[in-house]
Amino acid sequence: MPPSPQSYNLLLKVFYFGLKWGLVTKADVVKWADDIITAEVEPDYFFIELSMSKDSSEAMALISNETSMDNEPVIGRVLLGLTYYKIYNNTIKLQKASAIMDNIALLNSLTDQERDSLYWLSDGILEVFGPESFENMCDEILAFLSAYKDFTLNNCHLWLSINKQIETHISNIKQRTIEDNEAYKLVQNRINSPHWFTIRMALYVLIIASETVILLQPDLRYKFNKDLYAISMLIFAIAMCYPIVWVLYRISIKLFRV
Repeated sequence: MPPSPQSYNLLLKVFYFGLKWGLVTKADVVKWADDIITAEVEPDYFFIELSMSKDSSEAMALISNETSMDNEPVIGRVLLGLTYYKIYNNTIKLQKASAIMDNIALLNSLTDQERDSLYWLSDGILEVFGPESFENMCDEILAFLSAYKDFTLNNCHLWLSINKQIETHISNIKQRTIEDNEAYKLVQNRINSPHWFTIRMALYVLIIASETVILLQPDLRYKFNKDLYAISMLIFAIAMCYPIVWVLYRISIKLFRV
């Protein structure tokens, strides 16, 4: 049974967006269709029409009529792989690459982490001034896109397995980021804890000193009324208990790793 257009659904979607954004040429699409026509005795008429399409717009119209335009993560990642080779071979300018990366991010098929990176790199391109900054920005983009360079138009049968490897890689990076953030917070807490303790102790010393003056003053003019006196006693008791509670808390952390 000859292959149908649906058999090449992912590749046709890449062709569609690739033609739209300049990552794929009409000649690439025609050659692919010609290869199928040559290999099959009775090829589907779609491939003949695609081979005979007059321009990129006609080819895109034929593809959109035969495939669903549902966006899948693998589509965006293949397009990023094609973008990598375009930049690496210096066949597109960074400004155009910026627009392409924005468009890929807007497909909303990639992870939040990938989209944020694409937007950040695109914004960085717009802020580049001078040849040195331009070269550094180019290196940063290539370093990011290199994760997708295994995707090519010639290995579409491997796309799903490559995509699975990339998803695992992204998941590992996300987990490492979470662990690094938690480690950073822990270090910051350890650094800040003595400072906060010093500040709190200073405040409690002031409270104790002021309460001592109120409680030990025999003249009731300094106590104002019974309610203030009772409140002063309560505050004094809390202030006196705080250092003991804090020491017990630190001991429990050491003993039980709270």
